[in-house]
Amino acid sequence: MNKIPVPAKYIPTLVITVVLIAGLLLVRFFGLFSVGHVVPQQGPTAVTTAPVSIINKEVAIILPGTVQSRQAVIISAEISGHLSEVNVTEGQQVQAGQLLAHIEGSAASAGIETAVTPIPASQNEGSRQQAQANYDNIAKEYDRYQKLYQVGGIARRQFEDVSARLQAAREALSSAQENTASSSSNSSSSTRLPGSANLTAPISGKVTGLAAANGKTVQTGQQLMVLDTGGDVRVVVHLEQKDLYRVSSGTLAEIVVNDSAPQSLTGQVEAIYPVVGTDTPSFLAHIRVENTNGLLKAELPVQVHLKTGNSVPVRAVPLAAVFQDQGLNYLYLAIDGQAVRQQVDVGATINDFVEITSNLPEQARIITSGINNLKDGDAVALP
Repeated sequence: MNKIPVPAKYIPTLVITVVLIAGLLLVRFFGLFSVGHVVPQQGPTAVTTAPVSIINKEVAIILPGTVQSRQAVIISAEISGHLSEVNVTEGQQVQAGQLLAHIEGSAASAGIETAVTPIPASQNEGSRQQAQANYDNIAKEYDRYQKLYQVGGIARRQFEDVSARLQAAREALSSAQENTASSSSNSSSSTRLPGSANLTAPISGKVTGLAAANGKTVQTGQQLMVLDTGGDVRVVVHLEQKDLYRVSSGTLAEIVVNDSAPQSLTGQVEAIYPVVGTDTPSFLAHIRVENTNGLLKAELPVQVHLKTGNSVPVRAVPLAAVFQDQGLNYLYLAIDGQAVRQQVDVGATINDFVEITSNLPEQARIITSGINNLKDGDAVALP
């Protein structure tokens, strides 16, 4: 057999070709030098899960509200005389209806007529008109409170407080009328001062600007002190008749400001007033708020969550299990060894849980760990 001579210049090329072919065969059949080319199979991701829980959610009435400026209440002498009792001190916190001071007419305390410079009839008439106006205002307030009390809108104590204020205003008016009549019928210098008057707190607040002291002589209308309600603003919200069965004086409230970046303050209903001149029964609730950080400004619209004290069971999952994607809420379910992404609708956040208002499969297991590293369909392993 004749051999085909191979030119010497082609021998190196042939050797290299044979070596490369042999190397490829070795890689193909024996896996040599394959570390950089073969991707190892990834195992399932270990995750923890939790069932859908049933927890109690506090029932709240959510209504729009408005921030209003609030005025301090000035306490003035209802009659002329001297202060026989001053029952408060500067900075003291008092409750509505609490006795603040007692004024005793000097002539009445002595039990005799005293020769003094007669008070002009015009001044007495002015005092009578002021007392009459004060009585008329409190009488109207009493009528409102009475209707509110009859439907259970306010507590008994609050109604008793306004009743006591009406009685004090009635006594002050009677004294002013007697003083006016005495002045007009007696032109001599012998006059008798009114008997006595109790000054009670019309609202709860802190005593400031105290200008009253035992034994001090005062004149009708003289400012004795100011009751500061503790803040420069309050929140007002409209209530319907049906709300009065769940909201009353003392009901706690959460005031939410700015829905895009919610901030909240806590408050408490301090008074409920009926709205007159409406076709259907309507009421205004005044909410006391400690506006310590100045978050609330007059005329600012807010959202008011009135806590009713009742609760209902709701479905909830751990807060850490829920994530957002393009404004929608999702969580992962562990189903047959896989992570299944599920869109959900959420409600209130309750401690470390969030309410789920959309449907979830029965007996669902919610993945609660490693959700940032998961994709829909990934294999998962449960402990």
